[in-house]
Amino acid sequence: MISLLSRLTLLLFMVNLTMGQGNAEKSFNGEAYEDAIKVWDKMLEENPELKGIHYNQGNAQVRLGELDEAIKSYEQALSLKDRDALADVYYNMGNAYLQKQDTEKAKEFYRQALRLRPHDEDAKANLELLNHIPPPPPQDQQSDQNQDDQENQDEDQKDDQKSDSQDQDDKQQDQEQQDDQKSEDEQQQDQSQNPDDGGEDQKPPEQSQDEQQVDQEELMNAQQLLDALKDRETENMREQIRLKTSGQDNEKDW
Repeated sequence: MISLLSRLTLLLFMVNLTMGQGNAEKSFNGEAYEDAIKVWDKMLEENPELKGIHYNQGNAQVRLGELDEAIKSYEQALSLKDRDALADVYYNMGNAYLQKQDTEKAKEFYRQALRLRPHDEDAKANLELLNHIPPPPPQDQQSDQNQDDQENQDEDQKDDQKSDSQDQDDKQQDQEQQDDQKSEDEQQQDQSQNPDDGGEDQKPPEQSQDEQQVDQEELMNAQQLLDALKDRETENMREQIRLKTSGQDNEKDW
């Protein structure tokens, strides 16, 4: 028979366990997930054989987004003997891997849940959905695809830069042609306003040394002829005066 002390100890244990679980569930339902985890940690320190607490901790860690920690907690609950409880563990592990975008692992644990509980509609629906999703390409193929996409993007950028450069050159060439045409028009306008007078004052052509010498000689000859005429005229005048004064009449012989 169980002694009274043993009964009291067992009763106290059950009361403490119930209170602790109640406090943890209260924190969990109030979305105070970290507080709930702390309560469960304390319960596990006192009662490490309570594997179901790991399942509860995994649920709280999923709510916090700590997926890797949640999967570790679920793994420690896989020793549960109850089929329904174990099916819940497999199903929630599938959900955790699905959130990690590891579809192959998620499908694996949904199948495990269905082996233990074939009529689990949630696990069946999730598995059917994942079976219609094509698997992601292998990492090497995905890397090659990303590299090809990057190369195509670089080529597009080069083409755009080349097109922009060509447009800029065309604009610069058009501007230069406009400037040249404007300069030509202004030059024609200036010429129409100022008729061509040779551009500069016309200067008499310079005479060569021979031409200057000939001109000099002609000038001297002309001067000598002029002087001779003057001398002859003077002599004639003197002769006429002399004849008049002497009474003789003589004709001019020239």
